[in-house]
Amino acid sequence: MVKTKRTGGRRKGWYYRMSFAQKRGLWGVLFLAPWLLGFMLFYLGPLVDTVRYSFSDVSVTLGQVEMEWIGLTNYVQSFTVDPLFNRYILTLAFPALFNVAIVVIFSLLTAILINGKFPGRSIIRTIFFIPIVMGAVLAAQATTGMVGDDEITAATGFFGFSGVSGDFFLAALAATGLPADITNYVNLAITGIFDVLANAGVPVLIFLAGLQSIPASLYEVAKIEGSTAYESFWKVTLPMISPMILLSTVYTVVEQFNRHRLPDAGLPAQGTFLGRIQVIGTNQGNIGMASAQVTIFVLATMLIIGLLTWIISKGVFYYD
Repeated sequence: MVKTKRTGGRRKGWYYRMSFAQKRGLWGVLFLAPWLLGFMLFYLGPLVDTVRYSFSDVSVTLGQVEMEWIGLTNYVQSFTVDPLFNRYILTLAFPALFNVAIVVIFSLLTAILINGKFPGRSIIRTIFFIPIVMGAVLAAQATTGMVGDDEITAATGFFGFSGVSGDFFLAALAATGLPADITNYVNLAITGIFDVLANAGVPVLIFLAGLQSIPASLYEVAKIEGSTAYESFWKVTLPMISPMILLSTVYTVVEQFNRHRLPDAGLPAQGTFLGRIQVIGTNQGNIGMASAQVTIFVLATMLIIGLLTWIISKGVFYYD
């Protein structure tokens, strides 16, 4: 005979009869529900229409949109007729992925520094996040052309990464005999400081939340075993925040792809990749080709995110 557990003379509800895995899945769905609802209401329809437009010759008339099915013509013309699309889509990943590594490493180190316990920690955090907000605003204004070269040079000099000090640093770095690829990478990190600041805010918060969720007992055990702070970082901190590294990488990849500026190729500044596609669809009126290029861009982004997720997930440690 199976006994039924009761609480206060009453039978427990369905939630209390669920297993831990079922409860965790339920709360996961509840937390995703607002995003899923917003996606279904506002994004799914335009997404389906974009895919439909990419296979059609689209013409907009008063009050309606007319489509004529033309198959893969827009996709073929994007690679064969558009003189810049091939180079843009094929070279999109490499500069952006360089910036992703810089942003993730910078965000992790910053979160570790401001997570320490010291007097005035809240004030230091506030002071540190002020440049991040200012950098984000300045980078956004520079992207839209609202800030000129003089303002950018002055602001960069304020942070100490330009002028005589910056040239001296790069010259000293090159004099060490390091390979040119490494010095160029450091140069890219320094000259792109505003882009790093603009993208580091959210990853820093993600890493900070992950650091604060690590059980203190793990550090106590490591200390009892004689681990140094350096060893504790590699054996405790890094494995415990590895899921946050994956999350921050995916977030930063999306942000970098959306913000990545295109080479001018001898032409006036092209802006971002999505900005150029918008010009094709609105100014040139070629909605079908613009939709095809957006679809290719999204698929390429998903492919790169999938590869990075597959690679990084091999080293991710999940603590139960």
